[in-house]
Amino acid sequence: METRGSPLDETMAIVEGSTPDIILKEAGRLFSLRGYHGTSTREIANAVGIRQPSLFHHFASKAVIAQHLLEYDRLRSPILQGHLGSISATPSVRMYQTIRAEILVELTSRYELRGLYLTDALDEEEFVFWKTEYDRAIANARLLIVEGMASGEFIAANPEIVARLFDAALMGVVRWNRGQTSDVDPDEMASLLMRSILARTDDLPAIRTAASKLSFD
Repeated sequence: METRGSPLDETMAIVEGSTPDIILKEAGRLFSLRGYHGTSTREIANAVGIRQPSLFHHFASKAVIAQHLLEYDRLRSPILQGHLGSISATPSVRMYQTIRAEILVELTSRYELRGLYLTDALDEEEFVFWKTEYDRAIANARLLIVEGMASGEFIAANPEIVARLFDAALMGVVRWNRGQTSDVDPDEMASLLMRSILARTDDLPAIRTAASKLSFD
């Protein structure tokens, strides 16, 4: 996958169960419990069971740890990479594809991200790239919503509000994920969100079927 200007020199291929993986897991957990600013590298090292200098062998700073967490999420997220479903599909099918995919991304994340996404940490200068990508994703979703309204597939509403409501729902999934298996069904949640905007809710079964047959472009 492309890294589109990521400030990280390279994204490490982190093996599950390796020391870098455990560092990211413990950092994500501590960021969620205490906040990014309330967590020190010493606390992360202690949680991992290594000395602080050993942590710096893998990650140069706390900010770099957080950057790797954000990059992990970005590289798994279609919308954060500028993909909103199959470009040959209708807006409603593309929106369903996108919502379902993003729910699945967060439910299957190896790391807790709420300490970064659900706080003001993303506004820090070290994370400007990921904040820009996040804002671009919201803007792209808004354009797709406008397209769906113009085609008559979506109800007439303020597209900015709709985009933000969908984003809030996805942030709820980020909050739910604590590294445990969730009983949330991505299709069920995507269907509920789509019902809130579809002009003809009877179209939902056909939209789900079409979305299941298409891949992202």
